[in-house]
Amino acid sequence: MRVKVLGCYGADFYEKKNGKAIRYNPSGFLINKSVALDAGTLCGALTLSDLSKVRYVFISHAHLDHIQSLPFMAEILFGKIQNPVVIVSIAEVIEVLRKHFFNGHLWPDFTRLPTPENRILSYQVIPVGKPVEVEGLKITAIQVSHIVPAVGFIVEEDRSAIVYSGDTWKTDELWKVAAQIDHLKAIFVESSFPDQLSQLAMISGHLTPQLTLQEFNKIHRPDLPLYIYHMKPPYLDEIRRQVKGLRSKGVHLLRDGQVFNF
Repeated sequence: MRVKVLGCYGADFYEKKNGKAIRYNPSGFLINKSVALDAGTLCGALTLSDLSKVRYVFISHAHLDHIQSLPFMAEILFGKIQNPVVIVSIAEVIEVLRKHFFNGHLWPDFTRLPTPENRILSYQVIPVGKPVEVEGLKITAIQVSHIVPAVGFIVEEDRSAIVYSGDTWKTDELWKVAAQIDHLKAIFVESSFPDQLSQLAMISGHLTPQLTLQEFNKIHRPDLPLYIYHMKPPYLDEIRRQVKGLRSKGVHLLRDGQVFNF
């Protein structure tokens, strides 16, 4: 399984640090070139050729930093693809996208353009806990604890699997299911705020480095690598120091553009 990090931060942000321009992309991960997990970053990290290969986009929840590339992707791919890109999520998320995003007011409804029979996008509703098979992958949505309806995803191939938490606070079902997977190779979990903002993390449905490690320990697999993402850029330096302070060799802070093969 090939995983490319298109964006791993909790905001779309740009800054200059020590005279160097730094861009932070919001959440987006590309699996085997044709399946995306979240769409905070797609267009900003993929060429037209690569973007046109994306067939499915699995959305963890409907917050803007996880869906903002969808309207631009639809516009860019207009007239460039033969079959619609399928947006996949639980019913509550699809309903938000349908009513409040691709509604003809905020953005054109590309599930009906250029015609309903020849559309750019389509929706697929999936139930929690039941795997779906796409592009040689088996993907299962697992409910997590956020301030809006949200899921994490377990992505499996024949000999490898990963866990992607989406946005979450403390949760249990994701780890119960993941612990049963023998061919699990890596865990991707959010950590949005530093530990001293744990109250804010709880209110907003997010984790801090200490909480992320506590969640990871629920799976009882210290041999697995833990990749932390969704760091809020203003707190990145502090989060990085705290992650180093965990003194766990298997814990890593993600960077945009990284590629993993599991």
